[in-house]
Amino acid sequence: MESRAPSVAAVAAAALVLAAAAHAQAHLVTAGYPYARSCPEAGERDAVDRWKMNTCNCTSYAAWALWRNGYRVDWFIAGSMDAWNWPNVARRHGIPLGSTPRVGAVAVWPERGKFGHLAVVTAVHGNGTFDVAEYNLPGSRPKFAFDRRTAVSPDDVTFVYVPRRS
Repeated sequence: MESRAPSVAAVAAAALVLAAAAHAQAHLVTAGYPYARSCPEAGERDAVDRWKMNTCNCTSYAAWALWRNGYRVDWFIAGSMDAWNWPNVARRHGIPLGSTPRVGAVAVWPERGKFGHLAVVTAVHGNGTFDVAEYNLPGSRPKFAFDRRTAVSPDDVTFVYVPRRS
């Protein structure tokens, strides 16, 4: 009689697929932004957060989310953190960039709106799309508001892979 037990290779492959799926859906804290109660008024006033970024904007939210989830924030340069410039500042500090979404990465659309736009990647799907949490999506109403988008295309996106704090 022939054995129908799965091969070691098949079991290992299945374990890798499950581990990758679990990593792709890792939990990030996205609620609790400390400036949320003051939005949208603080955004209209150009109020500044602890990282010297304008509150209720995508950059301030991403800085908070990185900090809250244990990622490095020591690489920010005050006055240089418009969304379009995050990849340049990251590169100067040795932080890797890429074109593949990863949970916890910062997705940057440098050409979106006057200052670019960025968001925090919260999930990655098998088809290459990803989900984000963000503030102040250009063109959205109301302005200076939080939202989540799902199944976002990685086209024209630069991902900043910020390392965890040591």
